[in-house]
Amino acid sequence: MENQNDEITTVLKYEEIPELRRKLENIGVATESQNRLPLFEPTLRPTYRKRVFENKYGKIVIEGRLGQAHKNLLEAILWKREVYKHIEIEGKKYLKLVYDQEKIRKYLSQGSKYNYQRYKTLLQDMIQTYIELETDKVRIKGTLIMEVEESLVKKPIKSKSPIIPKQTPLTAVIFGAVGTALIDNELRFTYDPKPITQLDNGISQAVVRFLLTHKRHPKAGYHLKELIQNLEENVEGQKWWDIRRFLKKDAERLQEIGIVINFKEDRLFVPDGRLKV
Repeated sequence: MENQNDEITTVLKYEEIPELRRKLENIGVATESQNRLPLFEPTLRPTYRKRVFENKYGKIVIEGRLGQAHKNLLEAILWKREVYKHIEIEGKKYLKLVYDQEKIRKYLSQGSKYNYQRYKTLLQDMIQTYIELETDKVRIKGTLIMEVEESLVKKPIKSKSPIIPKQTPLTAVIFGAVGTALIDNELRFTYDPKPITQLDNGISQAVVRFLLTHKRHPKAGYHLKELIQNLEENVEGQKWWDIRRFLKKDAERLQEIGIVINFKEDRLFVPDGRLKV
């Protein structure tokens, strides 16, 4: 893709990254709508479909496949980012971010769970999924990610082997209209995604992410079903029992993060007032 004013890939040297990174504003790993609306379904196994959802935080229409596994990867890329800048393409501004794919691989690896083909599939899903979003701050249509490409920034490789290259390219992701607008216009949140990615169920991950966007939590706790209704379109019948079952499986790890669920009364508490993430 042709683009202009791209200092990241045409001028920047790898050894210059730490100094430049120190000067850049922190863009966080998530924004309000990403965590308060189910842009990413509360499951690790989403299917391709059209979704329409509305709550007090906004309205979304999504056609494609986005779930918590996609969110895990996106947050990891933002958490481990090297540098970023805005570029102009056909008169419009987009966010371009450079990251080290090897760092992402190590960060997301949990035993044998990391799979390169899955990584590529998750990125492709984010490129192909079409989103319409309306909130008080943002009204936008498009995709989260526009393109992923090799960066011209090369990372030196320490190896004495003659068959291993002396350097390898970093990876550049160009955010789409929706991804760029969210980061540019919404309240952003910074946290280490690792404890969230270690939860076994997508609904548990989505609940943690939702709660992380709130500074204060009621001492009397949240009504569990009312909270889940911000994240899931169907919370009745068997679906509700499945949601409770998945949360119970993650109950111990959720408690380590700072979330306690009373399943007898279906109430959720954040006893210390903040999450350990």
